[in-house]
Amino acid sequence: MQQQTVKCPSCGAEGAGPQFCTKCGTRLPPVSQQPVAETQLEPPPVTAVKKTAPSTKYAALRTVATVYRIIGWVVMIGGSLFAIALAVMAVGATGTLTDFLPISSGPVTVGIAIIGLIASILSGLFLVAFADICYLLIDIEKNSRK
Repeated sequence: MQQQTVKCPSCGAEGAGPQFCTKCGTRLPPVSQQPVAETQLEPPPVTAVKKTAPSTKYAALRTVATVYRIIGWVVMIGGSLFAIALAVMAVGATGTLTDFLPISSGPVTVGIAIIGLIASILSGLFLVAFADICYLLIDIEKNSRK
């Protein structure tokens, strides 16, 4: 809404002052606020959004991330199963284990199995986390392009 210009009753100057004339300072009569027709701007024409095929950008990074994810799960599951099998064989104290590992007394081998279990889980998690970071970087680049 715009204000109308008011003519001062004393000096005849036109002004849009709220209460007093800007030339002589005389109190101006109250003016009813009437909306003045404003020119309406036309909205810009809507352009058709071109849909594109999914991006094949960073295909090598996607492949590396997938390979790291698979290797991470194999290391976690395979290493855990191997460590558990080593601990079971150490507790059973079978003769084949002592032939394979000369220092395979029960408590030492169980300790090695526990350390192997923890190491396989942590290294597998790090590999899976690295794969997720690669996917995160790809997603950030894709979203920042929009």
